Amino acid sequence: MSEWHTHSIFLEVKPRAELASLFVDCPPDDFENGSGDAEHDENNKENESLNLVRVSEHGVEIGVPHDIAQSLHMQQKSPRYRANISNLILYPQSLCATSWADNHRLFMCKLHVEADGLPLVPKTFHRLASDISDTRTLQEYCKDSAGASISLSCTQCGRPIVETRGVTLACMPSDDWLETSPSADYYCRDSCGAGCDPERHSKKRDGTESGQMHSDWFPTTKRYLVSHSYTAVNKESLSEPSICHDDRFLTCNGCHAELGTVVKNCNQIVFFHHAVCTLTVNSKPFLKARFPDTSVFFAHLVLSSCEAQSSLKLVVRSLDKTPHILIWLLDSYIVAATGELHVEQGEEEESGCCKI
Repeated sequence: MSEWHTHSIFLEVKPRAELASLFVDCPPDDFENGSGDAEHDENNKENESLNLVRVSEHGVEIGVPHDIAQSLHMQQKSPRYRANISNLILYPQSLCATSWADNHRLFMCKLHVEADGLPLVPKTFHRLASDISDTRTLQEYCKDSAGASISLSCTQCGRPIVETRGVTLACMPSDDWLETSPSADYYCRDSCGAGCDPERHSKKRDGTESGQMHSDWFPTTKRYLVSHSYTAVNKESLSEPSICHDDRFLTCNGCHAELGTVVKNCNQIVFFHHAVCTLTVNSKPFLKARFPDTSVFFAHLVLSSCEAQSSLKLVVRSLDKTPHILIWLLDSYIVAATGELHVEQGEEEESGCCKI
């Protein structure tokens, strides 16, 4: 459901929560038209209106049931609206916490819901980040770039940083892989007996026992490393080495915009962020090739950063560590049902359905 309309219904389920949240749009006219000659206590108006929203095992309805309307001797027949939810089992006896979410017409309640075959396992941030960039994987992007003309420039002013041919692109598993890989590299080469890959992880003493990165994984003048957020380049490839300042951060010599950082444990490697540096392969920018638009890229960046930090809170800082924005992600939920309530045509005939 793309928009909220009159008589819309929305049911959300949080994987770790016992009760689901049900939202129903209840126009005030529905309650006024069905009042008839029945006594109406102004002090209990809200509670009486709440009772007009009814929940059954497989449906939600608004309006006075036929038998109650007869007992109240209502002269004017009140319209009834209903939506059937066939793939879910609602438990009316568990309904609680009824309220008007907007103090006007948006009815909300909590109730227990069981789904038939609906996976209620929350997606990890890594899975969410992978799903939204699924138009083209990073491995495919690097593979297709073989033999292409590759350039790197400042997004703000267009000043070239790197422009060359005969360079290959290799992908990094994660944005912080170069900073966290030494321990894994050391384990594979010196602790696991090279069982995972005897040829590639031969037990040779090359400095990995000291916790330093192995040179096989360095970006060189002939190979750049690409992650979802960065391009890792060797300093020797830079057309203007003066963009590096204090072996900490990179700024454009043209517009002085912040471009990236120097890897802490290896100052020969520099990171250029895709948000401020345009990586171009055969005249096509990286972001346009892998993401539908820029907002999807930044959503991916937030999710992947939270996954790396194992936290729902993310602080956006500039390269000098000055904090600017605090982003706090909410727990994920599953939209179990959406749709609209429709007029019930007859006593035995029910119309209207929800999208599951």
